[in-house]
Amino acid sequence: MAYAQSGDPRSRATAVVTVVAVHGGLGALLLYGLAANGVIKIEEPKLVGGQIPIAPPPPPDPTPTQQVQPKDSAAAPKPYAPTPVLTFTPGPAVDTTDVFPQPLPTSFPTAGSGGIGGTGVGETPLPTPQPSFDPVPARVANDAGSWVTQSDYRTSWITREWAGTASFRLSIGTDGKVKQCSITRSTGHAALDDATCALVSKRAKFKPATGSSGAKVAGSYTGSVRWQIPR
Repeated sequence: MAYAQSGDPRSRATAVVTVVAVHGGLGALLLYGLAANGVIKIEEPKLVGGQIPIAPPPPPDPTPTQQVQPKDSAAAPKPYAPTPVLTFTPGPAVDTTDVFPQPLPTSFPTAGSGGIGGTGVGETPLPTPQPSFDPVPARVANDAGSWVTQSDYRTSWITREWAGTASFRLSIGTDGKVKQCSITRSTGHAALDDATCALVSKRAKFKPATGSSGAKVAGSYTGSVRWQIPR
């Protein structure tokens, strides 16, 4: 600078004063501005609230439930099952032949004491099976209505008005004849009961009964006679 090179102390002092004055003026202007406008506040940004999404918690583990078995009385009814329809299908035809089984032997060998040169074995004939028949009771061989008739009614019985029904039981022999008669239900009059057995035993005829072998056997017969006064 020119003042540094001149070496004049007065000029150097003047320059220093000038620099100080300039700086002082600048400081005064700065202080005045602050006093006039106040302290400059620095505005801070406002806080704005917001919702922060939070992830939902995981669902709890399912609690196992115990199934209650229904009682037998409250059990649901079984579904109705219709009756199946059965269809019959005939089977295949059976092939037949003319081969017949051999008949059973009529005798079997039996052991015994044989003679000289004999084996001691003989044959015992089997018993011949007897035929079986259904038993047949004694049967009436003539007209049962002819055993007792109105002509058998005696005049004395009609006069006394004896009447009634006599039930009887007969024993029949193997020859078909009545062997015995007994009254099982009385007319209430002994004369009528006796006449019933006497007439039936004399006039009744039967075919004898037969047994399971087909042979004639003794049998029985039951019946009744009504004694009614003729008008």
